[in-house]
Amino acid sequence: MLQRLRPAVITLLVTLFFSGTVFAVEKKFFYDERSYARAEVVKIERVEGEQNNPYDVLVRIHLRVLDGEKKGDTPVVEFKGEDNMPKDMFYRAGDVVFIGISRGGEEGVEYILLYDVDNTKGIIIFVIVLILAIVLVGRFRSVLSMLSLLATIFLLFYVLIPMTLKGSSPLPVAFVISLFSIAITIPIILGFQKKTLAAIIGAASGVVLATVFALLAGWIFRLTGIVTDDMMTVFYASSNDINLRGLVMSGIVISALGAIMDVCISIASATEEIFRVHPEISFGEAFKSIVTVSSDMLGATVNTLMFAYVGGALPLVLLIGMKYDPAMPVAMIFNNAPVLSELVSSVIGCIGMFLSMPATAIICIKLHHKGDKGL
Repeated sequence: MLQRLRPAVITLLVTLFFSGTVFAVEKKFFYDERSYARAEVVKIERVEGEQNNPYDVLVRIHLRVLDGEKKGDTPVVEFKGEDNMPKDMFYRAGDVVFIGISRGGEEGVEYILLYDVDNTKGIIIFVIVLILAIVLVGRFRSVLSMLSLLATIFLLFYVLIPMTLKGSSPLPVAFVISLFSIAITIPIILGFQKKTLAAIIGAASGVVLATVFALLAGWIFRLTGIVTDDMMTVFYASSNDINLRGLVMSGIVISALGAIMDVCISIASATEEIFRVHPEISFGEAFKSIVTVSSDMLGATVNTLMFAYVGGALPLVLLIGMKYDPAMPVAMIFNNAPVLSELVSSVIGCIGMFLSMPATAIICIKLHHKGDKGL
């Protein structure tokens, strides 16, 4: 009976893993036609209202459109509440900002929407510095590695995101993209050697484990436990029902990818170096040496991961500190959705990283081992 049910269970799991479009529900939204341009902030006027009321301040922003169909026009945008924002976040005279021009209503009245300040020049400067650093220090192989990274980013933006927005489950797409990134990036970094194959297989096993634990996390913590406000905004703004559980799990897998590849490449290189110095070393001695080397390396990598997560979530940490009530149970803080989401992501990343280490070491030792000593 169990043998008959096994194929059906496997088929059901595969269907659930790769499905998503079946359950996608199209939403109806009103979209206005909008053109975009850049504009210079010529002048900012403040009209005080009720005294001591920061929300009763009328702000007029005089603009001069720099490009597009409305080039040369000087529209004025008005809104209230300038004083309730951090000063560094508000526009200043001389800033170049992106604007959206839309038409609404029966009379076709134009509405001007202000977006972010144009920092294109700064972006170009930093990209040039990055490219120079890569070329001068990392040389040709680092350039190829950056190209493989760009290929992965291209797949994320032009494959994962469009399919997710159409209602498909993003997890299988993220899984395939992660394997593709491993297969392209590691040979570029290490070349075509024995250790390259070991690092690829080890990293792939780490991604598989991270995906399995991500699936378990999605089931154990339920949907409400790991979905943040940003994800809910995406859900309501999309024209289809986004698979939020799959989106969370995809983020976990992609977040773990870099650390897993880093560890597997280091382990494979260390193993090859051990066999270069001691070609007749036994399997057991080689594995013991790898564990000794990797323990320090994994500890440093975990610190890197944790500091990266804490640094990225620093505003969240400050918010917790502001809202923390001594009467609250500690478990209540860790079960807060944004906190739990970051915690689960970091834990699963570390699990995938740690468990990929012995797989990489065993494969690399097998590829380099001569004889059956110590087996």
